[in-house]
Amino acid sequence: MKRFLLAIACVFFLSQFSPTSLFGQDPVAKQMLESVKENIESESSWKFSFELKVRFPEMEPDIIEGTLHQKGDQFRVDLGEQIVISDGESIWTWIKDFNEVQITEYEDDLDEMFMSPAQIVQMYESGKYEYQHSGKQTLDGKAYDFIEMKPTDPRASDYVKINLLLDMDNRVPGYVAIIARNGTVYELAIRDHQRGGDFPENLFTFDPNDFPGAEIEDLRLN
Repeated sequence: MKRFLLAIACVFFLSQFSPTSLFGQDPVAKQMLESVKENIESESSWKFSFELKVRFPEMEPDIIEGTLHQKGDQFRVDLGEQIVISDGESIWTWIKDFNEVQITEYEDDLDEMFMSPAQIVQMYESGKYEYQHSGKQTLDGKAYDFIEMKPTDPRASDYVKINLLLDMDNRVPGYVAIIARNGTVYELAIRDHQRGGDFPENLFTFDPNDFPGAEIEDLRLN
């Protein structure tokens, strides 16, 4: 689950990315990231439909269809077997197999799960990753700009590299691939996006009536 959410978060780190805080990076990649960042920031809410594919070494890949609604710090991720809801203060994670809901603090859980766009940004701002524009790459018949990111100290990172495909026609991310050191590959392909949706507030709040019989475990300190 952590890596699933990391892949999703990588798409949205662009909304708070600050390329001027980085140095010694590819100026072409920086310009593209800045353009996508400005586009995402121009809207207060987004909806993305995606396909998440997890490839474990020597195993058939796991494929998950999902959606993500985002409005400021609030978000809702629907993965079918799991739903993650946040009102910007707490996070509710429902696990279908156990019909269980875990409640955690927003900031604490983000630190652990790398869910937050801000947390992902900190990885880049810290100078732990270098990146460059590596030309064009075609996916499903569409040409994307390819941004390749690698850790500056490979021995200190769990990831070999992170690949981003940017749809510069619409100025949105189109694809993310995270290659882990253990050989696992996490791929997130954006299938559709909607900008500026008028999402109801209850979309980002947990209602126990929507999860009948679920066992609720509150892990918040207060």
